[in-house]
Amino acid sequence: MSASVALSVIPPRYQRSPKAHIFAASFPDATLNVECGRARCYPGLTGDAPDTRALYLCALQLLEPARSVVDLGCGSGMGTAELATRFARVSGVDADPVAVSFARQYLARAQDVQIVQAALGPGVDSPLRHDAGCLVDVLGHSTEPVAVLRSARRWISDSGRLFLAEPRAYPSQALLPPAQRAFSRPGLKQLLLRSGWEVEHWLEELGNFVACLCVPSKDGGWLWLERGDGARAQGNPGGALEAYANAARRGSAALGTEALLSCAEVHAEIGQLDAACRCLLDAAQTSPGHPRALAGLAEASLVSGEPHQALTLAVRALETDPCEQRAVQVLAAGADQLQQPEAYASWRLANGLAPAELAAAIETSRLAASRGDLPYAVWVLERVRMFRDDLSEDFHVTLAWLYASRERLGEARLEAELARVKAPSSPAVQELLAHLDAIAGTS
Repeated sequence: MSASVALSVIPPRYQRSPKAHIFAASFPDATLNVECGRARCYPGLTGDAPDTRALYLCALQLLEPARSVVDLGCGSGMGTAELATRFARVSGVDADPVAVSFARQYLARAQDVQIVQAALGPGVDSPLRHDAGCLVDVLGHSTEPVAVLRSARRWISDSGRLFLAEPRAYPSQALLPPAQRAFSRPGLKQLLLRSGWEVEHWLEELGNFVACLCVPSKDGGWLWLERGDGARAQGNPGGALEAYANAARRGSAALGTEALLSCAEVHAEIGQLDAACRCLLDAAQTSPGHPRALAGLAEASLVSGEPHQALTLAVRALETDPCEQRAVQVLAAGADQLQQPEAYASWRLANGLAPAELAAAIETSRLAASRGDLPYAVWVLERVRMFRDDLSEDFHVTLAWLYASRERLGEARLEAELARVKAPSSPAVQELLAHLDAIAGTS
């Protein structure tokens, strides 16, 4: 950490707010209220977010001889400050207005440092491209990590490099919001491939982070994948399939596999299950052992009423990537269908890998309740609220029943009313409301 001696920063003075985890950060020219949580680390505060300055010190060595560097998802500017000690021009980019304001105050004395408020996602172009960039502990906070990586392509020159570091995934992990996922090497490599990046080399001995140095891909097929994803988001399956077909024809074999997997998802979404299965089979044949291809085939087997085959394929996928979320979910669902005792543990793993995934959370909660573990069943669903607010009627009904079983009737009634707003004619909602009315009538 010797480079920190040369930092040109203005450390704030903090005062704790009456609100939990909120601090008033006082600078000479401004006072800002900041939250000390998992979203980002602030200098001088200890919270759930990891201090990633050691990763930036590693990046200093790897990104030379770049002159201009961009810190994508810079947060409070702690890592940006480290970069400013080595490179002639540094930009920090973040979408959060409070983080941007903090970073501007924190780095007010730094020379040739610019802090920009901008989102990292589709349709956002950089006003200035850089020789290199850093993306540290950012992807797991986004619902669209591929879009973030594609956005990085527009901030970094075609001859540049990207230092990427994300929390390492492991089956028994326990993520804290807003971090929705962590990453394995195979999973991260596939995201980079879809986004127009190639791994130059993986880095070792970086603790709980998986990290690599990336270069822009010379395979332009990723642009067709991007067009296909855009058409799919606009509800144009025909346009998506056409773009993916172009990606398969014009890109590398590895990129062609990604295109086939995307085609399979589109075919499944429009009810063409046979076509989806053909795409999955072609992907598995093109790239034997590909975890997403095997997980897709496992899911197709499960839908077709072949749970034993589904389990076999899911296990094969997990042999390549033990943290492949879809494979773990198929493994759990297959074991559940076969009434195997491992089903509950598998659902717990699936929920841990993707705590914001609603279906996995509901199944985990239901199995926990069937085993009499009501506190855990309630906790699983309450935790989902910390990650997302687009909750289904089924979620509210399930949580209401759990609250009622624990005699938390006020909370049960609130969940029932939320379910009624979303699905007023649902038999499940009507049954729940009748049950709650009956309890109220006897109390």
